[in-house]
Amino acid sequence: MQKTGEILAQLEKNKNINIQFSCHNEDFFKSIDALFAKLLAKMDMLYLLDYITTILREIIANAVKANAKRYYFKKIKIDINNPEEYAKGITNFKSKIIGKDTIENELAKTDYLVILSIELANDGIIIIVKNNSSIHPVEFERINLRIKKAKEYNDFTDAYDDIYDETEGAGLGIVLSILLLKNTGIGENSFSILSDKKTTKAKFTIPYELKPKTITTTIKEQILDEVDGLPSFNQNLLELLRLCKNKDTEIKEIVDKIIIDPALTSDILKLANSAGFFMGKKVKHISEAILIIGFSNLYDLLLVSSTRSILEKRYSKFHEIWNHCTKTAEYAKYIAQKFGKEKNAEFAYLGGLLHDLGKLILLATDSKFSNWISDLTKNRKIRSSTVLEEVSIGISHSMIGELMAKKWNFPDYLIEVIKYHHSPLDTNDKYKDFVFPAYLGNMLCQFETGKYNYYYLEETVLEKYKLFSRKDVDDLQKEIIHNSNGKI
Repeated sequence: MQKTGEILAQLEKNKNINIQFSCHNEDFFKSIDALFAKLLAKMDMLYLLDYITTILREIIANAVKANAKRYYFKKIKIDINNPEEYAKGITNFKSKIIGKDTIENELAKTDYLVILSIELANDGIIIIVKNNSSIHPVEFERINLRIKKAKEYNDFTDAYDDIYDETEGAGLGIVLSILLLKNTGIGENSFSILSDKKTTKAKFTIPYELKPKTITTTIKEQILDEVDGLPSFNQNLLELLRLCKNKDTEIKEIVDKIIIDPALTSDILKLANSAGFFMGKKVKHISEAILIIGFSNLYDLLLVSSTRSILEKRYSKFHEIWNHCTKTAEYAKYIAQKFGKEKNAEFAYLGGLLHDLGKLILLATDSKFSNWISDLTKNRKIRSSTVLEEVSIGISHSMIGELMAKKWNFPDYLIEVIKYHHSPLDTNDKYKDFVFPAYLGNMLCQFETGKYNYYYLEETVLEKYKLFSRKDVDDLQKEIIHNSNGKI
């Protein structure tokens, strides 16, 4: 496949693309995952990624397997329309072919093809997977039964027990797809399979507006109430922020107001030293710090320090998010320093610290709901509970974070980082030097957990930093970890 960024550009220009192939491997699927990661990020629907790519993998695998079955039957000269021969052939196919790469590699030399079509329609993203072989009547009967049964269930375990079929393989891919479509709010009726004498087509549409209005409306209202109910900054901080904006302010006025709050004093010094304002020197006194960084940068430090203080007290249990934000900040700072934007290192650091603010609200909005999500995540071994939160609520953590940032009058560059840390190409050009380091830092953090990999990275960001290969990215990550003094 060509670069996923180029494919996405073609899709946005022409409103549709076709990707043709005869077989698949893990690299192919990683490219498809990366393409949809970028597409959904642009739509502010990245929380659907795991669901959509899971469905796509199932449908694509089924399409290739269907072609492989036809090719295999022809190869061993079995009449697929003869019930007795079909039963014999399918047994051999299951035991000798399924799960092996040999037959799929042979498909590359035949006329059997699969086409993945993606269309940006007015009401949603239409996805079609078409293979050039028809469905056998026995297969079509089983498929329709599975689709019908899947619509009756909300729990995959119950569906598994009822539908598992050893004669043709488990056949649970369609069931899983239906359940995922239902649970995301896309809707089980979005999915269809049609076949004529020459082709088979599986289709579903991702609407731009999801359907679970009862859940969405209720919890969205709770989220908005939660954001609205966040404490305002105290009077001393508001006065400090006002003084920082006044060119006639004396340093002593600011120092006197900071030192009356020991916790704020400690936080400002810690942030100022961590963010990279003072290269090769540790600053211990507020007055010295202000002289070096200036009123404008102090303003940003005061905002970040006070925001973290408020949220850590209110949402102290979310250690994983706080740790991730701190690590992302270190990555972002290093990236900004290394690639010629050292003056932006402190801003990149602050953006990294705050990029995931929305997750705190998302996970804290409804305790019963969060407990249910936590149990489901554990039982189904899903790698992140956040995706389930977002897909059930219908609002992204980036959007929630943007609301929070605007409530507290964050500077524009911080709002941009929070809003676009998953879709950096959508940010305004003048903010790219702030958003790109936070984006890449966040992605490198996710590399460590296995959530993302090289294929997911935006080529435009990599080109900006002259990272032209997977090795370049791996070397950068090793370099950052090596030079982080244990902070990463």
